[in-house]
Amino acid sequence: MNVAYDLFAETNPAFGTFGLVGFCRKYEAASGRSPELALVYLALPLALSDDLETSFQETAATTGLLSWLNRYPDVRLDLGARLDASKDIVSAAVRFGLGTRVLSLGTDGTIRLGARRPSAAPLADLPENPKRAVKRAERLGTWMGKAGSAGTIFSAFGVTP
Repeated sequence: MNVAYDLFAETNPAFGTFGLVGFCRKYEAASGRSPELALVYLALPLALSDDLETSFQETAATTGLLSWLNRYPDVRLDLGARLDASKDIVSAAVRFGLGTRVLSLGTDGTIRLGARRPSAAPLADLPENPKRAVKRAERLGTWMGKAGSAGTIFSAFGVTP
């Protein structure tokens, strides 16, 4: 592998933005609308969690969010601590995405793809761990896009937004 990889790569705001773009693309494709901003504070920490990789490998985009949570109830364990620990990382990724105009905020509290659309091609050039993280973000985008409202999604995780 000729690309250096370490934990910093996944906490880099640009990398987080790349994950958010994948999440938003898939969410919008699945639901026909943009996700509420609050959902990225749930989706990105889960996507960046390598310890959940097995649960994603054993599912497909058609599995669905509720089926995934029923098969892997441990996802909910320590979720509050995981979300608290990652809020600065998610906020930095959102700010970077907004600053580069790759993401934009809707007046209705949604986050969407911005005026500058990044290519999905760099994904193929990433090392395996970050590539899997982006794919997990995309999978969560599909699942959450089909799951209903943000309230329904947070309720499924046992989290109050």
